[in-house]
Amino acid sequence: MGEKSLQVTNRPGEFITCLIIMIATIVWVQWTSILLSMVWGIGLILLIYRLCKLRSLRKISIQIRDTAIVALIMVIGYTLYHAFGEIIKNGLAGHDAWAIILSRLSLILFVLPFALAAALTKEKPLYLATGSWGKTIYFPWIFKGPIKDPIWRFMLIFLVAVCGIFSFFMDWGQPQFLVLIGYALSFALINAVLEELLWRGYILSHFVGRFGELKGLIIAGATFGLYHYHLGFSWPVCLLFSIFGIMMGGVAIRSKGLVPVMVMHFVMNVLFVLSGMIL
Repeated sequence: MGEKSLQVTNRPGEFITCLIIMIATIVWVQWTSILLSMVWGIGLILLIYRLCKLRSLRKISIQIRDTAIVALIMVIGYTLYHAFGEIIKNGLAGHDAWAIILSRLSLILFVLPFALAAALTKEKPLYLATGSWGKTIYFPWIFKGPIKDPIWRFMLIFLVAVCGIFSFFMDWGQPQFLVLIGYALSFALINAVLEELLWRGYILSHFVGRFGELKGLIIAGATFGLYHYHLGFSWPVCLLFSIFGIMMGGVAIRSKGLVPVMVMHFVMNVLFVLSGMIL
C-alpha cells in the first residue's frame, strides 16, 4: 500500500482524483454484479501498471498509484465479504435476524486483504492502536472549536444525547424486546470491531498518511458512508453516514487509536437495531 516513509502531498488535483477513485470503486462494487466488480478490478490493475510506467517518467504521483492499489484491495475484500455473507444468509434462511448478525462475521474477509497488504509493505497503520480517552477533542468541529474536553467526557455527553433521542423511536412494550436486545448487542459487537479495524484502522490510516488529517478524513469518511448502500440504505442516508464517518474518523485521529471510536460505533449500532433501522 505504499512506501515505508510516508509523505503528505499537496500537489493540485491529487486529492480530488483519489477521492473520485475511492467513491467510484465503492459505488461500483455495490451497484453491480461480482463479474462486473472483477472487470473493475482488472481495470484498476491496468491503471496501476500504467501509473507505475508513468511514474518512472515523473509524470504521475505515488499517491494516485497507491490509491488505485487501495481501491483494488477494496474490490477484492468487498467481493469476498459479500459472497460469503450471502452464503451465510442463504444457509440461515428463515432466521433473518441471526443471518444478518452472523453474516457480519464475513467482514473479516474484507479486513484481511488490507491486513496482508500492510504486512507485506511493512507499513504500520497510524490508528491501529488502543487509543487514549484523555486526549483533547474540540466541539463542534473536533479539531477546533470554542469548547475543548477530554475524549471520555465528550463521548459520555454525546452518547447520553443520542440515547435520549433514539429512545423516542423504540417500541419499549414489544413482547420480544429482550430478545431484540440480545440481537442488538451481538450485531453491534461484531460490526463495530470489524468495521473500525477496516475503515479507521487501515483505510483512514492510509489516507491520513498521504494527505494529512483533514483530506484523509474526507476520503475515508465519504467512502465509509457510501459503503452502507448494500445494507439497504438509500444514497441520501449513505451521505448522512458519510458525515457520521468523518466524525468517527475525527475521534480516531484525536485519540490516536480505535477503542473510543469502537465504543461510539457499538452504541450507535445498538440504537439502530433497537429503533428498527437495522434488522
